[in-house]
Amino acid sequence: MRVLLINPPEESMITTNVPEFVDVETGKYPPLGLLYVAGSILEQTNHSVELIDCQAEDIDYPQLERELATRQVDLIGIQATTFTLVDVAKIISLSKKVHPQVPVAIGGPHTFLYPEETLNLPGVDYVFLGEGEQNFPEFLNRLEAGADTSEIPGILYRKNGETIRTPPPHLIADLDSLPIPPRELLPYKKYYSVLAQHTPITTMMSSRGCPYRCLFCDRPHLGKKWRARSPQSIFAELKRCRQLGINEIFFYDDTFNIDRARVEKICDLIIEQNLEIYWDVRARIDLMTPELIKKMARAGCRRTHYGVEAGTKEIVKILRKDVDLESVKEVFRYTRRAGITTLGYFMIGNPTESREQILQTIRFALELDADYVHFSVTTPFPGTELYRLGMQKGIISDDPWREFARSPRPDFIPPLWEENLTREELIALLHRAYKKFYIRPAYLLDQLLRVKSVTELLRKARAGINLAFHI
Repeated sequence: MRVLLINPPEESMITTNVPEFVDVETGKYPPLGLLYVAGSILEQTNHSVELIDCQAEDIDYPQLERELATRQVDLIGIQATTFTLVDVAKIISLSKKVHPQVPVAIGGPHTFLYPEETLNLPGVDYVFLGEGEQNFPEFLNRLEAGADTSEIPGILYRKNGETIRTPPPHLIADLDSLPIPPRELLPYKKYYSVLAQHTPITTMMSSRGCPYRCLFCDRPHLGKKWRARSPQSIFAELKRCRQLGINEIFFYDDTFNIDRARVEKICDLIIEQNLEIYWDVRARIDLMTPELIKKMARAGCRRTHYGVEAGTKEIVKILRKDVDLESVKEVFRYTRRAGITTLGYFMIGNPTESREQILQTIRFALELDADYVHFSVTTPFPGTELYRLGMQKGIISDDPWREFARSPRPDFIPPLWEENLTREELIALLHRAYKKFYIRPAYLLDQLLRVKSVTELLRKARAGINLAFHI
């Protein structure tokens, strides 16, 4: 079979309708989930697979229609998130227009949350739940042979007008069994990050799942059980990335540093083998130590993303972050001292939060002396405890995300947590937060002195101009 996997464009991406003046993850990143599925198809079957990343190649719908018309395909797979669902629906329609007899399969985080709603979208033939590396290759084999697919876990489809839901999927226990994602199937040299000092960059996964219970977590499809790859497996993939000429890695784990010994072993392998590669991670503050940070810096870690979320202990507790704010300051200090760029994430407009508490969070962000901060207005995303709590308390009426999943439309505006402050008041406070942090002479001079290349200077200049025009 000839399989075509598509990462949709973001022309109609759903946002909170709240401006994000500085997005510290701005850039173009490879669709890692599709790459894993493609690698599993190539490793486990004799089927061919091609990928189209509309975002990396700036492919619009007329271009995509021409692309589809030039390809002979037997199945089209589309990656779906709730935020790109409008674009996903457009691609489904386009696929059926060009190849009306070719089945369309949808997978991704969205299908975990809303499987039946996804199957009911016009043009959808199959919906995949769970981690596609374990069920998609076997499905292709059986589909080609005309065999029964009802025993393959994690699939929804219709047969004779009846919805068939196969047994629930299970999580992959041995992540080392997965293939190295075949990045060469995509234009991997086009991927970049606004903060990266080198290009090209790529994303990488060293673990899946997270054992913590943050109220706002929107990644339930990966499970609460933390599963990790071995340091040897990670190092082999890092070497492969360097062979491709990739210079920087963004580890996309929810929490990279859950197992300190594992992180140290990864660093040891990089240092011992003298592998020149740079990387950044999302890390939990209360699991960091000065010794670990120093070793990470020696091994090429250049940035750490810390989820602080709030600057008052009351709101930190409500969000279930369970971190001590004085310890947060200390970790930011010794991370910067080690030469690693720090990024702090904050949310405003949380449950029970007052205006004064938000102002305290802004003051706390300034005290951290972080290199970058990212403020956002708290949004109850689907599948989160926060969303369920909002509906329970009547702060969110009906079930807007489910309604959107049933009938995706580009004018949909996600709900905010408007318990004590209105949307307009929260946006005004967001303006204030960004102004207070970024429009400081000492901060601007410090950032200028840290620039290491013309490319980095131009990227930061563009970001600065965008900030100046919006706040």
